[in-house]
Amino acid sequence: MKACIILAAGEGKRLGLRKQFIEVDGKPLFMYSLEKALKIFDEVLLTLPGDSLTRVPVPEGVKKVEGGKERQDSVLNALLETEAEVVVIHDSARPMVTEEMFKEVSQLGDYEGKIVAVPSRDTVKEVSGDAVLKTLDRSGLWLAQTPQAFKRKVLIECHFRARNEGFYGTDDASLLERYGYRVGVVLGSFWNLKVTYKEDLQFLEKILSKEF
Repeated sequence: MKACIILAAGEGKRLGLRKQFIEVDGKPLFMYSLEKALKIFDEVLLTLPGDSLTRVPVPEGVKKVEGGKERQDSVLNALLETEAEVVVIHDSARPMVTEEMFKEVSQLGDYEGKIVAVPSRDTVKEVSGDAVLKTLDRSGLWLAQTPQAFKRKVLIECHFRARNEGFYGTDDASLLERYGYRVGVVLGSFWNLKVTYKEDLQFLEKILSKEF
């Protein structure tokens, strides 16, 4: 059994509002990922802010879960609400995810986890303040995206270990890396953009309106 956890409990601090509820081309941002996940997975869970649990309508079959203070807390809350063997974690702020990405990343093979990612195509600089320290070798550098898939039991173990240590990673794969588990990579797409700033939202609207 495979489950998908769509994360939509953030406060949108960088954008200044809860971006997951912004209407884009007639529907809220989180719905783009949710609709695709419903076509594929045995179970779909949606994390939401506590004050939105009863107010946000969702399609039949979606299980609402109250989110936590941080992204990592929201993931753990949802993990405890499913018994699936494999769980796929996806940020609702990446509405351009494809069904193929969901399917491919969830085939774990010999790995305990897999992520969707793209190789860096820009020159990468290490910077301190307003000074460039050095140029990094980009040949082995990839930009992590979601969806990310994991063996549920392994991910829960890593979450509890991280909580006990007070460690917060920027994604779930970083927890497996920390505790020595194997994480594979699936080639993603630069179209799989993440809405973080206002410019990202404008870019998304242009893509959906086919203005390119």
